[in-house]
Order: sequence, then C-alpha cells, then structure tokens
Amino acid sequence: MGNSFFSLFFICNILLCVMFGVILFIKKLGKNHITARTQYVISVISLLPLLIPFVPYQTLNTSTFFDWVMNIGEQQSSLSEINSAGKAAEPMTQNGNVLQDFSMSVNQSPFQLMDTIFFIVWILGIAGMLLATFFSNREISKIKKSLHIVSNEELTALFKSCKQELHVQKNIVLGASSLIRSPITFGLFRPYIVLPKDWPSLSIDEMRCVLLHELYHCKHRDMIVNYFSCLFRAVYWFNPFVWYFLRELKTEMEIYCDHAVLKTLDQESQFKYGEVILKFASLKQQSSSLIAASEISSSYKQTKRRIVNIANFQAASLQVKIKSVFVFILVFTVIIMSIPSLSVLAVNKNTHAFPKTNVVYKDYSSLFDEFSGSFVLYDSKKNMYTIHNKEESTTRLTPNSTYKIYSGLFALESGIITKNNSALKWDGTQHEYDEWNQDQDLFSAMKRSTTWYFQNLDQQLGKKKLEQYVERIDYGNGDLSSDITTYWMDGTLKISPIEQVDLLKKFYQNDFGFGQANIQTIKDAIYLEEANDKRLSGKTGTSIVNGEDIDGWFVGYVETADNTYFFATHIQGEKQAGGSSAAEVALSILTEEGIYDSSSARKNK
Repeated sequence: MGNSFFSLFFICNILLCVMFGVILFIKKLGKNHITARTQYVISVISLLPLLIPFVPYQTLNTSTFFDWVMNIGEQQSSLSEINSAGKAAEPMTQNGNVLQDFSMSVNQSPFQLMDTIFFIVWILGIAGMLLATFFSNREISKIKKSLHIVSNEELTALFKSCKQELHVQKNIVLGASSLIRSPITFGLFRPYIVLPKDWPSLSIDEMRCVLLHELYHCKHRDMIVNYFSCLFRAVYWFNPFVWYFLRELKTEMEIYCDHAVLKTLDQESQFKYGEVILKFASLKQQSSSLIAASEISSSYKQTKRRIVNIANFQAASLQVKIKSVFVFILVFTVIIMSIPSLSVLAVNKNTHAFPKTNVVYKDYSSLFDEFSGSFVLYDSKKNMYTIHNKEESTTRLTPNSTYKIYSGLFALESGIITKNNSALKWDGTQHEYDEWNQDQDLFSAMKRSTTWYFQNLDQQLGKKKLEQYVERIDYGNGDLSSDITTYWMDGTLKISPIEQVDLLKKFYQNDFGFGQANIQTIKDAIYLEEANDKRLSGKTGTSIVNGEDIDGWFVGYVETADNTYFFATHIQGEKQAGGSSAAEVALSILTEEGIYDSSSARKNK
C-alpha cells in the first residue's frame, strides 16, 4: 500500500475503530460502576481523535494546508509547483570526470486514478451529509421563524425559577411553535427552548420536568457537541463504527440530562418525569432531520434505555464516583496513547525511524551558507554516524537524480543493459541540454544525469518489476504509485538522508545479493575523482521551481586505503540550492573532517 492520503486515512479509520472498540468495552464493563456524567464525558473526549487526521501540521514547515488538500492522493512534495524549464548548474570539474548537475522539470499529477475515485466518492458523501445538515438547519430556521415567545406568566415564572435552580445565567429564549410535536433545544450562540403549541396540556409538574431537561442541555453546552457530531458524521460517513459511536453519544447525552434532572426531583416527581419521557416518545418529530437540535423525545431503543435508567436511578455514591475517576483516567490514557499514531499517519510526516546510538551530532551551519539542510556521514571503521540537523536527517524527501544510481542497477540486474552494451538511441526529442540530445550509454547518462535514458530503462523494466526491486532494497517509502517516468522526482518516492547513507552502504557491500559485476559497473559509473589516494564517488540531484534550484542532493562515498566513508547532503533554499551547491557543502564538510580534500584533485588536474 502506498503512502497516499487515502491509504493513510484508511489506516487511521481502522485504528479509530480499534480505539472506539476498546473504549466501548471499558464502558460496558464499568456500566454499573460509573456515573452517567462520566459515560457522557468519556464519549465527548473520544471525539478528539477524529480531528487528528486533519490537523495541518504541515503548516509548521514550508507547505500550507491548502497545498496538502490539493495534493491529496499522493505524498506532499517539498515542491509546491514544478512547472519551470530545467537548467544546468555550473559543472564542477574533476579528475577525468565532470560532476554535471542537470535537472528537468516535471508536472506533478495531484491525483492518481484510484485515489481520484476515492476522493470523489468521499467528497460526494461529505457533500450529501452536509446537505442533510443544511436541510436540518433550514427546518430549525423555519421553527425559529414560526415560534411565539411564551408570555404565559405562570410558565414564565416557572422557567425563571428553573434557571435560578440550575444557576443558568445565559439569556435563553423560551418559545412555542406549531411545527414541532415535542420540546427541542437548539442554537449555538443563543439557545432556544421551543415547546409544542399544545404545551398547555401539560401539568405544571410535567412542564417543570421538561424545562429542567432542556435547561440542562443548555448548561452542558450540548449544542456544541451536536454540531461537532454533524461534522464528524459528514467526514466519516463511510465508517459505521463512527456512526454507532455518535449514536451512543446522543443517547448518553439524554441519559446524562435525565440523571441531572432526577437529582433535583423527589421520588414521586421522578416517576412523573419517566411518564413525561414516555409521553413524548410517542410524539417523536415527524422530521428526523433536526440533527443539530436536542429533543426530549427519542427513538424506541433510546427511550427504552432511558426509562430503564430512570427506573433504576440512584444518587451516585462516593465509591461509584471514585471508580468513575479511575475509568475516566484509563480511557483518557487510551485516547492519548492513540493520538500519536493517528497524527503520524494523518499528516503523512514521512520520517524514518533512527534508533541507533552510535551517532554524534555536529553543527555545520556555517558551511551551509544561506541554505538550510542536513548532512549525514558514516565512518565504516568506527561504525559511527556524524549528523548535522537531526530532524531533517530522518525526514523523507524527493530523491530526484540520486535515484538514478539504483535505476541503472536495476536495469543491469534485469539484463536490459550490460556494462559493455548499455547504449540507447536518442529519439530526436529536443531537450534543453545539448548533452541530452544524443545517444547515451550508462556512463554518459550517469555523468550527464540524462533523465530520458533512465526513464527508458524504467519503462522497459515495468512498474511491477521496479516495485519488486525497490522493495528488495527497501528504498525510502517505497511508493511508486505515480507515473513510471516521474515517481522519483514528483514527490511520490521519498527517502531520508540517513536512508541514503544506509542504502549506499548496502549497495557498496552488495548486501542486496545482486550480481557483483553489476554493482561494480555502477561504482565505475558514479566515480568522480581521486585525491591523495582517496577516491570520491557520488551522484547529485536537483529540484527546480520557477526557474530556481530550490532543493539539492549530493550522496556518495570516499574510499581510502583502510576505510570507506558514506555521506548524504541535502539542501534547500530560494535559489541556487541545487545538487552542485549540495556537493560544495558536502566537500567543505569532508575537507573540514580531514576525510577528503577536493582542492588537491583540482591542483593535480
């Protein structure tokens, strides 16, 4: 499964179902040992994880929430727009070789076929649910327009008395409407309690029960919960577990209000309250679209549960309250422990776990000039990593042309080309670089970073075989879900600097079990120069936005008489931050560490 938004959102939903299942199981076990308030509060805080998949943590970096939404269906690339003409950076002359940093532009496709279908279906479902919410609010608006403010002095006095009893200070409108059959409460900012037009048929005691119930909805701010439920019902319309949980939440909301009212009544009035609930249960609103309102009436199953709870009502003992606190803490712990997993999946952070302790962190900021970025070095002899910028060193990024090392290796391993027979004819397509507008073999294509050559190799190999090879070497996120000609430069395939180094180590030692001759051919193709009996090999990569190099790589290794050093450099900047600049940064660090001095090679040339 790729790392698109939908695959990760799907996994998030599975985790949400597991989390809700655990919470419901805990609540079921403690049903007779926790208060109605605790049951309801647990359900309310359990809504928090439903928000996590959509928290735009990307805004803390360079991309925006809008970019994230527009790129649903594939990984968010660090390039928000890749539409300019490519260009070549100044070549860095080496001994008998040239580190040529050519790059080409690609047009990112924001949606792949399957993700596009899922996206459309999901959005249509959300639109349908939001439409239902709209009609619900339209019905509520009609009720609001039709209501008459209650002017009956006895009822007004009772209402005022109930507000004082519950210590409710907020201005609440009490009205009556012919459009409803049982009392309802709605209004996010200004609450309305609306009675049916035949409210005079209720006794003063029954009306007190009704008013207390509806006032508790206002006091508990249940209208806010109602609107959040509408939102989650729309976004998770396809998840029956979420629907079930929201239905339970609605029932527990009413039960919590019932218990709050019962605590204010004597035993005789408690029976009267049960009769009121039963009376209105038979008068359930004809329209079931008032999803943003709280109604005293309920469905048959809800009413049954409420009546059972009313019949068995007892004031919570100290022991029950203590148990409730422990159960709440347990559930809250489950929720908090679930959030990191949901967060990582939802925001598609794409980081590589690096639990190793054989690492030294150094600050090479002065050698990066105006660029931001990271540097990773591995000393084979000491078995030690040296890292600049801990966070970015584990962040997966678009590999660009550094991936050509492995594209060439796959082609060799599959027999598409060989060391002595790797030439491909130029098809006549005019590219911006004259060096690309000619026949190429593996060595010239690697030297000139000729993109069409490696695209041709990939197409001959086929996506299925490519995926097998990428999985075999465990390359970055392993995502090849976009077009076969652009996946390594359009933000789909990604790899972190640390993974670049570890992969180079495995490549160098041939831990993949490939043909040794093929490994050596690639080593020869990426060899750059020699200085003081030290050999430098590597490959650059560049991303271009609006005509500027804004993202660059240089990865490789230095061979000495008794050691091999593997390194990866990644830089970002507003301009001139391409592979050539990344190479300059890397060589400066290698010189400072006494590993390799490129200036010696230039003097010898």
